[in-house]
Amino acid sequence: MVRKIECDFPKIGKVYIYIKDKNLYEFTLRQFKNYILNTGKSDDLKDFTVIQTYNMKNIFFDEKILGRELKIEKNKIKFVKKNKTQKMEYVYKFDKKITINVNFKKNILYFIKKLIKSNYSMSHILFYQSVLYPVFSLYAVMDNYFLVHGSLLKVDESYIVLTGLDGVGKSSLSNELVKKGAEILADNFLLFNGRRFIGLNMPIRLDLQNDTNNNVIYKDNNLKEILYPKNEISEVKVNKVYFLSISKDLNIKKLKGFNHYNWCLINNGAGEILDGNLFNLPFYYENMLRENNFDNDMEYYMFSIPKDKIKKAAEELICQLNI
Repeated sequence: MVRKIECDFPKIGKVYIYIKDKNLYEFTLRQFKNYILNTGKSDDLKDFTVIQTYNMKNIFFDEKILGRELKIEKNKIKFVKKNKTQKMEYVYKFDKKITINVNFKKNILYFIKKLIKSNYSMSHILFYQSVLYPVFSLYAVMDNYFLVHGSLLKVDESYIVLTGLDGVGKSSLSNELVKKGAEILADNFLLFNGRRFIGLNMPIRLDLQNDTNNNVIYKDNNLKEILYPKNEISEVKVNKVYFLSISKDLNIKKLKGFNHYNWCLINNGAGEILDGNLFNLPFYYENMLRENNFDNDMEYYMFSIPKDKIKKAAEELICQLNI
């Protein structure tokens, strides 16, 4: 049986997702809970997942060969992502709508991996590969949005981004800021085209030791998922970006002459961000980044935080923002 999910995503609008696997379907329902309009059943499909949108106009790609295994022909793009355990085949068709067909092929190592990994872990991986990255690719096709690793927050009337490498404390600091009146628009995955940010408000995964007990939508023996209420904002212009690091002393230092392109590379230090941006390379390559595409009005800061001073850091940031 094929299960259908109708979502309304920022900027893009309605997107229809068709999923065969029951566990993946239920996992996707949680991840996109803030954007789901309807669910139901659909006719059987030969593909593992299918994603469609009718809202993106004038999409056209010239026929060309972009690489050894990447060809664009008759407004259709095909490519394959494979590893030791599986192979994912993607076919993009551009006409009056965009249709993404994803075919999932397993090998014997996949079944061994399934015995070792939890159901949550397997569904999590499949969700990224067969649903989330293809949805992100719609933004890349639309206006060269690439993935940024960070949290997008509204603090009073300002929009800020907390960014940095894995484990530096973005989610923990975000949660402390929420306690002080800030609003989380997105955590972990942000979309940025050099001018504006789009944040998909998806669940935040925290370990069980985290003291946050509000907005828990899922919990098992290893983690819990926190989902904040949906925001109605499509895209925003960010005022300040804070690069987080762990150090002995608490310090906020303004960065001068910051290179946006280095930031793009730094973001790829997070595995899921790297995988997402690699997934979208065909669309970035085809569209090319436009000259003067980046906005120089944002201010950038290095925010150094001792491990046990997250609450103090939140107070310092609120003070720095003059709120």
